[in-house]
Amino acid sequence: MQLHRSERADALVDALGDVLGDGLPDPLETEVVSVPTRGVERWLTQRLSGRLGTSAGRQDGVCANVDFPFPGRLIGGAIAAASGFEADADPWLPDRAVWPLLDLLDECLTDPWLATVAGHLGAGAAGEPRRSRRFSTARHITDLYARYAVHRPAMELLYN
Repeated sequence: MQLHRSERADALVDALGDVLGDGLPDPLETEVVSVPTRGVERWLTQRLSGRLGTSAGRQDGVCANVDFPFPGRLIGGAIAAASGFEADADPWLPDRAVWPLLDLLDECLTDPWLATVAGHLGAGAAGEPRRSRRFSTARHITDLYARYAVHRPAMELLYN
């Protein structure tokens, strides 16, 4: 693994082109370059295709056999490979955690500690709580916790 940093992305493209230009020993092995957005992926692909596999004096190359995962997917895959657990089976992924949280919301909606969320869902008002807001609220909460895990890992340790 090689880590390159710079304040400007265009300064990194030349170094990345040098690394990718050398190639891997196995031509069927995929290079991995982590990117923050799909726009950066497209930009890198376009810039690298002007460098990789070009004819002399021309920019007619191609950027192929390069995987551009987001950092979370890259780290999740590395942890899954090291631990033996499937990355998609993590119960703390927002897609999975939203369902137990929905059950908890239904069970505890009248408890005092959940008063703010109950007010948002319209519980206690005339009629039923706004059931249409339940899923989006639960999903928003699980997304917040997922961001805490990424940006404030020390906080996550407090809750585990």
